[in-house]
Amino acid sequence: MSEAIRTVSRPTEPACGNWWKAPLISSLAGGALLLPVTGLRGFAEMATDPCSGPDSCPATYAQLHFADYSLLAVVVLIVLQWPAAYLLPRARVAISFAPAAALAVVLLTVPSIKPGA
Repeated sequence: MSEAIRTVSRPTEPACGNWWKAPLISSLAGGALLLPVTGLRGFAEMATDPCSGPDSCPATYAQLHFADYSLLAVVVLIVLQWPAAYLLPRARVAISFAPAAALAVVLLTVPSIKPGA
C-alpha cells in the first residue's frame, strides 16, 4: 500500500499581517498634500480673470476642469486603495502609489495653465 504524503501548505502572507501599512502611508501623505495642491488649484483660477466667460478661454477652462477631476480622483483613490490593498496583496504597493500619481498630474497641470487673453 502506498501512503499519502501529507504536506502542509504555508500561506505566503498572514491573513492579518501588515497589509495596512502601505495604504496608511499613502493616505497620510496624500491627505497632507491635498490641501496645498487644492490651494494651488485655487490660485490657478485667477488665470481666468481676463476671460469674460468659458467661450473666450476654452483651453484655460479645460485645464481647470481637468485639474478638478484629478483632485476628485485623488480623494476616490485614497478611499478605494484600502479595500484593494487588502484584497490584492501582490499589487498593494502599486495601488498605494495611485493617489500620489493623481496628485502629480494636478501638479503638472496647474502650472501649465496660461493666463487668459
